[in-house]
Amino acid sequence: MLVAAGFGTRLDPLTRELPKPALPLANRPVAWFACDHLVRCGVTDIAVNTHHLARELREALEAHAPAGARLSFVHEAQILGTGGGVRNAWQPREGEDFVTMNAKLLFAPDLSAALAVHRRSGAIATLVLRVLPPGTSFTAVPVAADGRVLGIGTVASAAQVTAAERAQATQCMYTGVQILSARAWADLPESGGIIEHSYARWLARGELVAGVIDDAPWTDVGVTLRHYLDAHLALASGSLRWPGITPEPGGLFVDPSARIARDARLELSAVGANAEVANGASLTRVLVWPRARVTTDLHDAIVTSCGQIVRL
Repeated sequence: MLVAAGFGTRLDPLTRELPKPALPLANRPVAWFACDHLVRCGVTDIAVNTHHLARELREALEAHAPAGARLSFVHEAQILGTGGGVRNAWQPREGEDFVTMNAKLLFAPDLSAALAVHRRSGAIATLVLRVLPPGTSFTAVPVAADGRVLGIGTVASAAQVTAAERAQATQCMYTGVQILSARAWADLPESGGIIEHSYARWLARGELVAGVIDDAPWTDVGVTLRHYLDAHLALASGSLRWPGITPEPGGLFVDPSARIARDARLELSAVGANAEVANGASLTRVLVWPRARVTTDLHDAIVTSCGQIVRL
């Protein structure tokens, strides 16, 4: 499942035109990256929950679905939350494992390794984690040396844990990727968050929740406008590499249908389908959405399809 429903308020005003998972990145919707990684890991059936600008998200993903992906869309007339959304989109079969991934991530974790740990341990749920960066405000998830999650934030596991295990635990953060066993479905709320409703319940009754630490590069595109532009710059500069994504010389992503004037100058920028960059315009670190038209010099900016110019 791609967790894609939401209001997108942190990326306003961009999300007045497109939902966050549909924002263009390397001339693909942001959610394409999570979808692409799931397909490359062998996942073929992917449910996508929608709410804000649902039609735009569906159109964007259907137009750019990776080969081999079978997408289904589950609309939420009212936001159901990370727990209710999963419950609503998933009808488990016995013995089936369910992978969920946040649709706004640039993250390519080793899902095969995580699934192997999940199945070998018999955990009700397995969280894909990163070591907690110092000085950050992410919720701490302590993980024992044997991979048991000892708590999430202020919620501690009721299972017996020694003082030494707690002292030696690795402090981690949740990446937005998890694996759920079929029996987890019964504890998912009809609405609300999965951490505060389901994981709190599992930990409180001593259920095994596993944690797998993955050190692959991790970017949450949807935190701020700067995070969104920086994700583009990482791909354009090559500091973040993704299979099948290769910028043109100068760190450019230019759709074949875009019209670039002969004397326009572009660097570390993207120009979407049927967009136009006029004579003399100089663009540096600029995202030009499909059908947008640029006639002036810009740097560190986003130009939307409706003509908004958002400068950072």
